[in-house]
Amino acid sequence: MSGKKNKKYIGIQNKHPSQGGQSSTAVHQNHSGNQRTQKKALPPSPLFDRNNLMEIFARVFLLAMVFLFPLAMGPEKYANITHYKNSVFYVLAALGLCSVIVAMIVRVLSTPSDQFSVELPKFNLPDMAVLLYWGFLFLSALLSPYKDVAFNGQGVRNDGLIIQSFYVAVYFLISHLLKLRRFDLNVYCFGATAVAGLVMIHFFGIDILGTGFSDPNWKSGLLFMGPMGNINLTSYFVTAALVLAAGIFVTGQQLKSDRNGIIILCCFALMLWAELNLNTDAGIVALGVVLLAALPLMIISFDRLGRYLAVLSAASGVIAFNRLVVRTWILEEEFGATGFLLIAAAVLLGVLSAFICCDFSPVLNPAVNSTVNNTKEKLNLALSRPRLLIASLFVNGLAVLGLLIASFFAAKNGKSGVLYEFGQILYHDNFNDKFGHNRMFTWKRTLKLAGKKPLFGSGPDTFCTVFNEVYGEESKKFFGGRNLDKAHNEYLQLLICSGVTGLGAFLVFIGSLVVNAFRRATDNPLLVCCGAAVMAYAVHAFFGYSLPINTPLMWVLLGLTGAAVRVESPQE
Repeated sequence: MSGKKNKKYIGIQNKHPSQGGQSSTAVHQNHSGNQRTQKKALPPSPLFDRNNLMEIFARVFLLAMVFLFPLAMGPEKYANITHYKNSVFYVLAALGLCSVIVAMIVRVLSTPSDQFSVELPKFNLPDMAVLLYWGFLFLSALLSPYKDVAFNGQGVRNDGLIIQSFYVAVYFLISHLLKLRRFDLNVYCFGATAVAGLVMIHFFGIDILGTGFSDPNWKSGLLFMGPMGNINLTSYFVTAALVLAAGIFVTGQQLKSDRNGIIILCCFALMLWAELNLNTDAGIVALGVVLLAALPLMIISFDRLGRYLAVLSAASGVIAFNRLVVRTWILEEEFGATGFLLIAAAVLLGVLSAFICCDFSPVLNPAVNSTVNNTKEKLNLALSRPRLLIASLFVNGLAVLGLLIASFFAAKNGKSGVLYEFGQILYHDNFNDKFGHNRMFTWKRTLKLAGKKPLFGSGPDTFCTVFNEVYGEESKKFFGGRNLDKAHNEYLQLLICSGVTGLGAFLVFIGSLVVNAFRRATDNPLLVCCGAAVMAYAVHAFFGYSLPINTPLMWVLLGLTGAAVRVESPQE
């Protein structure tokens, strides 16, 4: 390989050595007859640079949001958890924003007048889309016949304009002030791992949080576990973070102290175990979609392929372990052939991963050493962007075909489950109101309401008022006396509350972040990790709803992804 090609593909920048923290020089070493190039990295800048107060405050805010906010519970525990987390978020967000404003004022006052200049922020497509989203929300609130609710939200389950304005502000605080590091993504995973650990402790009946519920979950059937309460809302955070952890491991973005990625892989395993026992269909579907859609991103290098197989091996092992401990030992169900197949898959994938990552093939047969090295180099360089797109479409096409076949047989022979319901809808036009844990009842009627105020909607968080004016009595009968205040689908909720304008702007915002991840898969591993996690959130949101318990953490993730878009080369 020529020196020119070497420089092209390993990302050495001679003209701008200061960008991305990489040196413009290279050290050449001879290894097995092949000349290889290694990069010299400049010392990374400190995480808390006292010369940049605004970044310090942004990073402190991030730490507070991923560690303090999820664990915060008031003295009334689950009885008032939504209101308490709402208050905690307002306090943390206000402190973060005020600190940044003070830092800006200090910078202005401390800069000599002859050196002072105003630098306008550079907005990219996600920034413009989210500003447009907020603008449509504001216009929707102004035009709403229910202005009080539109601005202030519907009680403690608040999703009004004011709190959504804070969400947008949090996005800009993190995406524009944080020079994203591996550290930031890892700590997001560590915060979710702490939540997952508390969920599993509570699952086994150990009530260290003092909630008053100390029976094991399989006896109580409690839909509240851990410090975030409702299992569906907890699943938002855990699902997005475990996808992020998998991406960190596969792309090698773990911390230096976690040299081989063992810690982040253990975080992935614990979060997956918690997700299995939270047992939310939305979380499981999101995981399946992301694992299939992210596969082409993982095969752009030999090393990533091996690490991806290690993730699949760990996942198979965790599922088999959970089946053995919870389903077989505790619930006394049969371990069955599925359990043994999972164990076999874990072992097989683990061996294959080790074979790829540890170069076992040259050890077994030294004569093929040169061939293996050349294969690695070719695999690293062969997948250009068009080929990556073709690989993505091919793999996802196979996945969709497999889903269609599986749902066809499930609809024909099954009685319940996600595949059965999907097959019934697809092949038999059966939109039973009870499908999707009764969500189909809500979705069918919500779509009928969309035409009433199609452009700007009825105002933020006014779904409860609009829906129950028309379907209140019917929903009370169906849900045993309860009124609905959420559409249990964030996109339908936006369609009703902010119209096609608000929904369209939000979809462009989310879509542009994910598209950036795919488009820059070969040169920005941080963005790949964040993009996969955002994809998990986007799928989960199709079955979930926005509350002050879970949504602030999703906007923190969106902010990290926005920061990743601006990263040239990741630092520790």
